[in-house]
Amino acid sequence: MSATFIESTHGNIHLCYLGYRYYGKRKSQNRSKYWICVKCNATATSFADLSVVVRDEHTHLPDGTDKEVLEMRKNLKRKIIEESGPIDRIVEEAYHAIHAQPQSR
Repeated sequence: MSATFIESTHGNIHLCYLGYRYYGKRKSQNRSKYWICVKCNATATSFADLSVVVRDEHTHLPDGTDKEVLEMRKNLKRKIIEESGPIDRIVEEAYHAIHAQPQSR
């Protein structure tokens, strides 16, 4: 499975791999990047070819919805910034839109 990247609500790039999400710690000269899990201290290294090596065991189970929740939060933040309506209404509309979608399980 290859790595995917997503922008956080703070504008940082996160690595999503096998149901875990990592934040970037540092880059090396050989274009690899060192990552740390957002929920524990597990580490990973990504390479230019999108391969990933996980270095440590996670202390939690993978969360397949984590990436989707981050996308929803990012979209909600963007909508609140762009629209001039009350924040309560925007959040309420987003909540109803999420619960109106069919559950995929």
